[in-house]
Amino acid sequence: MFRQWMMIPAALCGAAAMPAFAAPDAAPGQAFMFETGATLLAKCRNKAPEYALACTAYIVGAVDGIKKDVFLGRARPNCWPAQMKGEEVRRLVVTYLERYPDQRKAPASVLVSVALNERYSCEK
Repeated sequence: MFRQWMMIPAALCGAAAMPAFAAPDAAPGQAFMFETGATLLAKCRNKAPEYALACTAYIVGAVDGIKKDVFLGRARPNCWPAQMKGEEVRRLVVTYLERYPDQRKAPASVLVSVALNERYSCEK
């Protein structure tokens, strides 16, 4: 169990370092994920307060995890704002998921990173 948990940051690290904005296909043996873009979007669209909270909490947690990997040197630095509000990041990710329905099968944590990298690209 612990070993499986330790592999999650490595997956996020690779996602944060992707130069392209398309989500990668899952490698063999890496198809398991807690949340996909589709399931995250369903939570985010649900009007019940507990689902809105779950949506925002997932996205904020993914951002924190990616920022941790950058801090530890396991991911390349990004050009995201130093501080963002949870609702702001939530809107950004939901907008990305609505704009690119073909990406929704990918892991939600990867799509959070991709959405932020698209919005806050280091290439000006």
